Amino acid sequence: MKKIVTFGEIMLRLTPPGFLRFSQASSFDVVYGGGESNVAVSLANYGLPTEFVTRLPQNDLGDCALMEMRKRGVGVNHVLRGGERLGIYFLEMGAVSRGSKVVYDRAHSGMASIAKGMIDWEKVFSDAQWFHWTGITPALSQGAADACLEAIETANRMGITVSTDLNYRKNLWKYGKNLPKSWKPWSPVAISFWATRKTPKNISTSTPRGSTSPRAIPWTPSPMSPSASK
Repeated sequence: MKKIVTFGEIMLRLTPPGFLRFSQASSFDVVYGGGESNVAVSLANYGLPTEFVTRLPQNDLGDCALMEMRKRGVGVNHVLRGGERLGIYFLEMGAVSRGSKVVYDRAHSGMASIAKGMIDWEKVFSDAQWFHWTGITPALSQGAADACLEAIETANRMGITVSTDLNYRKNLWKYGKNLPKSWKPWSPVAISFWATRKTPKNISTSTPRGSTSPRAIPWTPSPMSPSASK
């Protein structure tokens, strides 16, 4: 069976133990994960061959993130090493009527400083059947957006099935892009979309003229989906 490839940033998550607030914490629990890496881990748990593509710093934290993927049975043969640091986010778990709170610290991370041309996507997809990306990746930086679009276009050209979770995070789009306009080039080359009610709805899902990709399936927000506005 051919592989399922996911592409995105894996991060270090620091969470106060229990349901403590940031101001009450004297220690943090450590977890490595991210939207796309979590998809790869979940699929690997079902026995499906997966490959996670990302860029990690050449240091101990990058090594820890890599080991986390390996011990979950996820392929990491195409992970790049480079960049200044591993992205971090702090999560304060909500309790009762108090909502959760997230603080990002991911500027200048390996993935935020990735660029088009760094990854040989034809090699990555040579034994793949499916490619999955999320809207988090193009939100990180222009370089990450360019690399993501490059991956999608290559997958489309090679006849690889493409899916996406739009996964809108308003706190991430900080480099001057208008979200709906910046997503339009990508939406026609994915056959399946997931989104929440808060995701902007003016995203085209028509197949472009001359495309070899199957016709896109118009997406509809799921009423059961959790909010993705953080």
